[in-house]
Amino acid sequence: MKSALIVVALVALVACGNDKSKAQPKPLPGTIYFVEDAPGPQLVRLAAGTRTVIGRDLFPSAHGLEDGRLVALASRGDGAADSEQLALIGRDGRVERIGPAAAQVRDPAVDPRGRWITVAINVEGTSDLYRVELDGKTTRLTTEPHGNFAPAVLGESIVYVSSRDGNSEIYREGQRLTTHERDDWQPTPSPDGKTIAFMSDRDGTPRIYLMEPDGTSQRRLTASAAEESAPTWSRDGKLLAYVAGAHGFVRDMTTGVDRQLTPVGARDLEPSFSPDGKWLAVARMRGNASDLVAIDLVSGDSTPIATNARLPRWR
Repeated sequence: MKSALIVVALVALVACGNDKSKAQPKPLPGTIYFVEDAPGPQLVRLAAGTRTVIGRDLFPSAHGLEDGRLVALASRGDGAADSEQLALIGRDGRVERIGPAAAQVRDPAVDPRGRWITVAINVEGTSDLYRVELDGKTTRLTTEPHGNFAPAVLGESIVYVSSRDGNSEIYREGQRLTTHERDDWQPTPSPDGKTIAFMSDRDGTPRIYLMEPDGTSQRRLTASAAEESAPTWSRDGKLLAYVAGAHGFVRDMTTGVDRQLTPVGARDLEPSFSPDGKWLAVARMRGNASDLVAIDLVSGDSTPIATNARLPRWR
């Protein structure tokens, strides 16, 4: 009887140990910034399981500097002439605002060497591109009356969107890359600079296209009939995350195989890869609100990050 009790106890201990391991979520790598809407909007940083509130009315970009600072946007959201400005968020949580304040400051793109940030700023009623150095020195790069938007770094050059020819087209340092009569927007270069993903409604529905850096070989990413959005590269350029309809997908750019990550009945937005490319953070919609989850790209399992939150940016 005594030996039987010992066996039962050992089995119970093993079972408890297994249950405990199943209950423990995997630790998430790197640092995740996001906007928390309750009681926010406030910028929050999650690193090594520690949650830190940085401040209100701050919105993370997908970019950082080599010294670890996050490039963000400060916005009061009231549309006033000085309501928005670039902000740098230090590892210690210090917020430094740089460059001009304006009614709109959007889409910062960071020089790979960390010398400057190119950003779309609406100062005089029209969006134009400006280069802001880290000491705050600002140089205007475009002066088109129809607007220039959404800069992105491509090697030593900048790709961006301009309406100078009547509709939205993609340019690279003044060279027009797209020439379709419908709109093309959101250029998103791959990390190696060999491919540009971009959005277009040339087939009547917004979908993701790819092209070479010189604008050649323009083609659809998928054959999906759904509306697509949010092309996002992994750091090594091997994966491209995107949203099609209500679902998040990841494409293996080597094999061309797409994998749906969003469970049936859910809706995911705003994908962001972990630095090691093994996780994808998304905003999972819950009515008019959203919660953040991290999806393990090996197992497909989801780990909760935060509730009432959006704009995950993994650094």
